[in-house]
Amino acid sequence: MKHLSKRLILSLCFCLSLFAQQAFSQTISGNVTDEAGVPLPAANVIIEGTSIGVSTDFDGNFQIQVEQGQVLQFSFIGYMTKNITLEGQDTINISLEPDNQLEEVVVTSLGFKVLRDQQGSTSSVVSTNAVVRSGEPTLLNSLSGKAAGVQIRRVSGDPGAGSTIRIRGANTISGASDPLFIVDGVPMNNSSNYNSGDGRGSRAGGVSNGSRINDINPSDIASIEVLKGASAAAVWGSRAANGVVVIRTKEGQSGDAKITFSSSYSFDEVSEKIPMQDTWGQGRGGVYGATRAESWGDYIADRAGGADTFNTSGQFFTAQDGSLYYPITAKNSRETFVDKNWDNAMQTGAIFQNDFTISGGSEGQKYFFSLSNLSQEGIIIGSAYDRTNLRFNYNAKLNDVISLSNKIAYTYSVSDRIQGSSNTAGIMLGLLRTPADFDNTDYIGTYTSSSGEETLNRQRSYRRYLGNSQNPSYNNPGWTVNEQTSRATVNRFTATPEITITPNNWLKIIGRGNIDFADDRRTTLYPIGSAGSAFNNGAFFESEIAQRQYSFDLIGRATTELTSDISLTSTVGWSLNDRQYNRNSGSVTGFLVDSQKQTTSLNSAAEATSFQNFRTFRRSNRGYAVLNFDIFDQLFVNFSGGLESSSTVNGTFFYPSVDAAWNFTESVLESSVLSFGKLRASWGQVGVQPSPHQFQTLAEGGFSYSSYSDPIDIDSFGGGFRLDNNLGNPNLEPEIKTEWEIGTDLRFFDNDLTFCLTYYDNKIEGILLDVNLSPSSGFSTQYGNFGSMTNNGIELDLGWNAIKKEDFKLSTSLNWSKNTNEVTDLFGTETINLSPGASASSRAIVGQQLGVLFGTGSQTNPDGSFLLDANGFPQITPSPVILGDPNPDWRAGLGFNLNYKKLSLNVVVEHSEGGDFMPRTLWVLHRFGTTEATSNRVTLSQDLVNYRGNTVTAGTTVRGNIKDFGGGQVLLDENWYRTGIGGGFGDNQAYNFGVYDATFTKVRELSLSYLLDGDGLNSILGLDNIRLTATARNLININNVPGIDPETNQYGVGNALGLDYFTNPQTKSVLFTAAFNF
Repeated sequence: MKHLSKRLILSLCFCLSLFAQQAFSQTISGNVTDEAGVPLPAANVIIEGTSIGVSTDFDGNFQIQVEQGQVLQFSFIGYMTKNITLEGQDTINISLEPDNQLEEVVVTSLGFKVLRDQQGSTSSVVSTNAVVRSGEPTLLNSLSGKAAGVQIRRVSGDPGAGSTIRIRGANTISGASDPLFIVDGVPMNNSSNYNSGDGRGSRAGGVSNGSRINDINPSDIASIEVLKGASAAAVWGSRAANGVVVIRTKEGQSGDAKITFSSSYSFDEVSEKIPMQDTWGQGRGGVYGATRAESWGDYIADRAGGADTFNTSGQFFTAQDGSLYYPITAKNSRETFVDKNWDNAMQTGAIFQNDFTISGGSEGQKYFFSLSNLSQEGIIIGSAYDRTNLRFNYNAKLNDVISLSNKIAYTYSVSDRIQGSSNTAGIMLGLLRTPADFDNTDYIGTYTSSSGEETLNRQRSYRRYLGNSQNPSYNNPGWTVNEQTSRATVNRFTATPEITITPNNWLKIIGRGNIDFADDRRTTLYPIGSAGSAFNNGAFFESEIAQRQYSFDLIGRATTELTSDISLTSTVGWSLNDRQYNRNSGSVTGFLVDSQKQTTSLNSAAEATSFQNFRTFRRSNRGYAVLNFDIFDQLFVNFSGGLESSSTVNGTFFYPSVDAAWNFTESVLESSVLSFGKLRASWGQVGVQPSPHQFQTLAEGGFSYSSYSDPIDIDSFGGGFRLDNNLGNPNLEPEIKTEWEIGTDLRFFDNDLTFCLTYYDNKIEGILLDVNLSPSSGFSTQYGNFGSMTNNGIELDLGWNAIKKEDFKLSTSLNWSKNTNEVTDLFGTETINLSPGASASSRAIVGQQLGVLFGTGSQTNPDGSFLLDANGFPQITPSPVILGDPNPDWRAGLGFNLNYKKLSLNVVVEHSEGGDFMPRTLWVLHRFGTTEATSNRVTLSQDLVNYRGNTVTAGTTVRGNIKDFGGGQVLLDENWYRTGIGGGFGDNQAYNFGVYDATFTKVRELSLSYLLDGDGLNSILGLDNIRLTATARNLININNVPGIDPETNQYGVGNALGLDYFTNPQTKSVLFTAAFNF
């Protein structure tokens, strides 16, 4: 009985102790951020004096069970540790300050983390929070202005459109200009897939294509690093000449499951509008003409007013709402429709994006799951982009030796694009050429002829205002956005499994695989009556593009202490990469019925249908080694080499590199001002692979000979084949870029002020080109290593933590870069046209920077003045000349980050200085007379001569501008703009007068955010905090081009620069975001 009593007492004491423990312990939650309010993922939250702790999730949130009076210790690599004593709080939100004594960690091209201070090559780290905060729906555009030497050019404002990215200038001429993207240690496909078989048009005119890098959800990214120099990327051999962008996606953190949900909504507007005139009517020579292409007609204010006079006895047009249109016999109305026509084609675009994530795990396994949807309506009616992303990243530690991971992602996107650029079926061409006095509203209806015959679904445009012809000349914008369709549907799946074996503390073996499957289905429909000879009778195109990429890497990495002062980290690896491309394209033209059904039954005749199949196969394998020497903890020397063979080249090629970094403040110089100093230098070689299947002379079928009066089509004679016009080349080699750089990294005043300076110089040899052959060879061209080019430049990065107080912080950053490029050899070829089809083109010319503008211009005297004719007007050159250079003189990005308590303000400004831009849109509109530039009405104070040589006497009121080209004032009237050399098409124009300075300054981002937190949020809603952000993108755009953004690029993603021709406009946006952290 006594023993039983003792047991009861002990049990009661034990229960009471448990009850007391539960009574005095509680759950604390909160958020850990940096000094700018940016969440810190994987920060450690530990109860001081114990091993109990958790890690924050990727949004900086944590939850931990503690007792009152205990001390929580918050730490994160690169930041100073903070301790907080529990005194009744339920929620702790804390910001950590940078530890200026710690060194920055960066990621190599193979995915290994290293110390930045030990690297002799140059790279730029872009904050992922800055990328997400920008609210850009596509990744590349969010990088604008954030890294020295990295130039982002937006093609247009079309939803999901691709962008051109250049690192340290142009590195190839006819090949792809984009860098290699490494995602989670493996190459990622980033093609744009322009082709002529899908009916979407060409680079010169059609719909804008997206880049496959757009398939990544920016919110899934943990880190982004841009590797610029050849030495940093040499292990990737012939795929790294354009630089490397290393992306690492988010991983889970140990602890309870953390959930975040963010939602954003943006309003998008056209960035700039060309000033249009509403003073002059449709016609020529000051006379109204209802079917004229131009707006050089009558002065609208002089019209009688009231309704127009019609002939109602014959043909007429019936709109869908019943409105009737008859032939105009007298134009009386003074009404204009410039704004109405614009609003019928354009709208306020919107982006609605929702992101859901959940992560967690234990020390043995961690997971990260995300689901995202982006739904965008473009600024052009009918344009849209919808993308859904699904990602699951999993890490498991099986034991002390073996770890496994797999990163799986799926993307589904649908893009609806609108035709644009050099395309009579395009939106901007039809819209901007429309006269001010024509109403585009009723674009479709029924045409009734004088005999009473009806034609349904006839397009009505300003040149065919009764719909009395199936060919409208130029599409009415309403037809373009409502009747034509161009859709791309993409399914993409990627998986990156990895196994890591660590048998001991100095050796690590990694096996990493990847599959990347992308299927792109494109359909394009031009109903009967669409503008353009190829589409006027109806056309339907369908393409199925299947891309498959397989990669495998086996890597061994070992660390060895050679002596007490010298250590060596050795990496050896072998990589296999297989890329396959398959496109099946079919088309039907000349519809037998007027239908918008997307089916081959619209015309089943053999001569009305076509089918194409195009395939490419590439396989390469590389063996590589990297040796990293650490000498006395102050001199760091890195050697690397890769031996590569590929199916597109003959033989194997070696890509070596070396870099060195000397931290001279470790031993030579100690200063209270200079906190850290490093001198660095590097040298390396990288390449560009040839296009596939170029070794042999191939055959082609389906050809025709059109030089006969009755063209001969081989398919009409049972088919056949002939040798291709391009001679095969069995001696193809990769392009080789050899680059060296020197630089210094300095930090002052306890690392509050940073300064980085780099000079680089590279030479690209064996550039792959198609060159013309002598007719006696029997072939017209050959593809081979025929060109060379150089780049050199300077990059500067500055950072300053100006104010560091507990409740008030201010930091600034500046990046500046200048690149000089020169094409040095084209194998005797005079020029290479990078923009086929353009009268003023972008070219490669020996002795010039790549992409110079080329076309007919004005003749000049030796002193640079114009060579004038007898009337004082310039004379055009007999052949094309260099008109300008679209490459900027220098570029800079400026950033500000201000934090006051829970309020954060971020500003990113980008400036591009110099360069030239040729907006042929403005030039051609001179001929059409629809812009304000041609609307001036002036009474002459003296006699003036026009371009035709006619004298217009003083006192005469005329339409035109007065100009002095150096020989006295002359009159620029319709004869100059419409029929002369001051506006129009072809090679008989003085295009030099249409070239503008491409300098611009943009406020890329202006964001203001506020953090809501407190015990009430957690107890009532279960929320740790809510972050509210308002962001403005590109709201301020200062440039010299009237109504067109000089970043616009008619030729899409590629090497042609500085051209615009009715390209769809750019956007500016206001974005609101709410992020909820549970």
